[in-house]
Amino acid sequence: MNAKRQLHKKADEKNRLESRRGKTVLCCGANKPIKKGGGFCKALAGTGTDHPGYGRCKYCGGMNTGPKTAAGKAAVSQNARKHGFYSKAISPEEREVYEEQLEEASLGLQHEIYMLKAKILVYLSRWRRRWDRFYKAKLAEEYVKYKCMNPDCGAVHVYGELEVKPGYCISAKCGEKHLEEVERWVAERTPVEAEEYADRQTKVYFTDGENGRSYYHAGSLEDRTLDRALNTLGRLIEKHARLTQDSGDDLLTSINKELQAASQGKVSVSWGGKPQARTESPAE
Repeated sequence: MNAKRQLHKKADEKNRLESRRGKTVLCCGANKPIKKGGGFCKALAGTGTDHPGYGRCKYCGGMNTGPKTAAGKAAVSQNARKHGFYSKAISPEEREVYEEQLEEASLGLQHEIYMLKAKILVYLSRWRRRWDRFYKAKLAEEYVKYKCMNPDCGAVHVYGELEVKPGYCISAKCGEKHLEEVERWVAERTPVEAEEYADRQTKVYFTDGENGRSYYHAGSLEDRTLDRALNTLGRLIEKHARLTQDSGDDLLTSINKELQAASQGKVSVSWGGKPQARTESPAE
């Protein structure tokens, strides 16, 4: 690098040293695409630009100044959110929630706060919708009567509509695979049965060390993914309050109001004392 700086004080790491007619010169040094032979550009540094002697040549972006107007800079600042990390990290649904929040908030560290809050809200609402779907399906479940079509058997089996349809007759010494549906009627499930079924269907299983396989209920107090996200959100709010010399109470209150609404009052976040505190509303 010192040798480069001796040729020009503004030489950078990409500039390369080349020997031309017995003299050492600075070359552009930009990487060339494979379809053009690969390697690096050997044109003199700054060729065809307003900064001859260093930097890229005019063929490798040396004339590119980037946006200069306020509108141009504002447009470029959105690229990462639309085409880079944010486009992969959040879904269209999360982006819609995030955009709505940004319209009402100033920028800064709140970008990260509102991004994470949008992901948490969508995460909670998705699992809540899934739980509600299983709950309603169980309440509307019907019993289904199947008859074995083996003339020597004719056994009848009754299963719930949401249970797996039997693949064969389970009567002793039968095993007939042809079972025909003959009747249906409403099962009249209770809300307690529907809740238990919805809880079973929304379990998330994971490997728990030596204890083998364990589970938690998504969107609840045991949810590990939610727990980590709430801890991170609490730390971001605390850091934002320190940087802005703000108590953070207003921001915390508004976030908790949305979190409790999305989780049916089960979760909230705080950074006073403990990094995170969660409460569960009494059962109705």
